Order: sequence, then C-alpha cells, then structure tokens
Amino acid sequence: MKSFLDTKISRRSFIKNSFRLSVIASLGIGFERRNNLKTEQVRLGFPNLPPSFHGFRIVQISDLHASFWVGRDYLMEVVNEINQLEKDLVVISGDIITGSVNNFWKRWIPAGKGDYISMVVDVLGNLKEGDKFAVLGNHDQWGSKKAELRLVNELENVGIRVLRNRSIKLSRGLSDLYVAGTDDFWVSYNLKAALQEVPSNEFKILLCHNPDVREDIKNETKIDLTLCGHTHGGQVAIPLISHHFIPIKDPIRYQAGLIKEPYGYTYVNRGIGTLVFPFRIGAPPEITYFTLQKDCSDKITAKI
Repeated sequence: MKSFLDTKISRRSFIKNSFRLSVIASLGIGFERRNNLKTEQVRLGFPNLPPSFHGFRIVQISDLHASFWVGRDYLMEVVNEINQLEKDLVVISGDIITGSVNNFWKRWIPAGKGDYISMVVDVLGNLKEGDKFAVLGNHDQWGSKKAELRLVNELENVGIRVLRNRSIKLSRGLSDLYVAGTDDFWVSYNLKAALQEVPSNEFKILLCHNPDVREDIKNETKIDLTLCGHTHGGQVAIPLISHHFIPIKDPIRYQAGLIKEPYGYTYVNRGIGTLVFPFRIGAPPEITYFTLQKDCSDKITAKI
C-alpha cells in the first residue's frame, strides 16, 4: 500500500510532467504556425483623398527577418501571395534581414551561415506590378555599415526604392499623393527631412519601422496614414503578458493592427518572419491589403 508521501510525490511528478508536456506542445504549435500566413484586408476612407486615388490599393509587408529560420521557400510563398493581389503600391516597413542576431544561430548551426541579403533581394525581385518602396528597420541597420549599404543598393537594383528620410510623389491624372519614409527610429531617423519636400496640404503616407514615430507626429503635421511594423504583434501573443516584452513606448496601443489617431490612422503590421526563436502563437504572419477610398461611409474598426 502506497504511503501518503508516495502519493504526494506522484501528484507532484504528474503536475510537473504535465507542465513540461504543455510547454513542448505549445512550442510545437508555435513552430508549425510560424509560417501560417494571413492576408488582412483593410478598407479606409479619407475625406481629403484625391479623387483620382479612390480605390488605390497598397500591399504592406514587414519584418521579413531573412535568416536560417526564414528561408527562400517561405519568402517566395509570401511573394507569390502578393503577386496574386491587384495593387498599385507595395511597401516593406523594415527589418528585411535579421542582421547581427544571425550570429546567435551561427554559433550553433553551421547551416545558419548564409548570404541572406542576396537571398531575400533575389526573392523580392520577383514582386510584380505597382511601385515598390521600402524603409530600413533596426536589424537592417544594427549590423555593419557595409551590409546596410549593400542591402539598400541591391534593393534599388531590383526596383525597390528605399526611402531614407525622404519622400516620393505619386501622380494620377492631375492629382498627387506623397509617400515618405524614414530610417529606423533608433538609428538615423529624421522625420523632418522625410517631410521637407511634402506640401502641408497634400495627402501623406508615412513609412517608419517603429510605431514610436507617432510620438513625433503633431496634429498639424497631418499624416493621413502611417505604416509600421517592428512589434511582430508580440510574436507569442499572450493577453496581459506579451506587451511587456514589446520594445516600444506604448505596446498596448501599438501592438498590432489599425489605430485611429487624432488625425489619420496608424497600422502596425505583425510581420512575416520571426526573431531569434522560430515560434508564433496568436500573432500569425501578415500581408496587409489596403484599399483607400474617398469619403468611405463604412464603419472602420480601430483602436481609439
């Protein structure tokens, strides 16, 4: 007959082993779902959108993090999904490569020593249709300056214009809108330089990797749509916990999705890849498909 102590130890062992199995199961699910790509459709109405841009379609991706864990086949799947969408503009909001964090895996996995710049640029060169713009994220700029400039040059060579604290005017008929972009908020970001060629009364879209850019945008600046990434939506999105690990100033408000600002909107894309560990739970990788409309009367769901 078992003693009380034996029973107590058995219960402890059961609880301990159950916890271990739960963790292993969660990691397995997270690993399997890390490439479970989802296309989010967002329709936005603006009273000041130039009439000739009514129906203008933008595809946003972010945080590709090309690395040992985020390889060519998966990134080609992303590009193929984008190529099936009718679009006028494709934007990439930073962290195209993982940069210096790749060194973490190079120590343990010999196969992790790859030329990820060449790989990701070759894949992105397959994007079809529309203008293509990108901005740099912190991981694009945290490696060597040589790698940063190489990434920029190679993206430009395949037709993806990198907006480094500057803007580009897009024209349709007699109307214009401006797309501005900054370097990473933690590195060489300069919002003033990005907007200096943009008339104050024109419709503006801003690309910036880090949503902390919103702290610098005053109401009179009138940014109509700000597109960001950086957060991965938490990557492992656990309610009441995950936001504590997102390195931005207001992680509850800007964890992911659409946010209504005092003027205009911000959208935080959950990203395509993963950082350090190849897991996603509750924050699937995302392609965002925006349709801009003039004076849209449909209800828009956004954090206010």
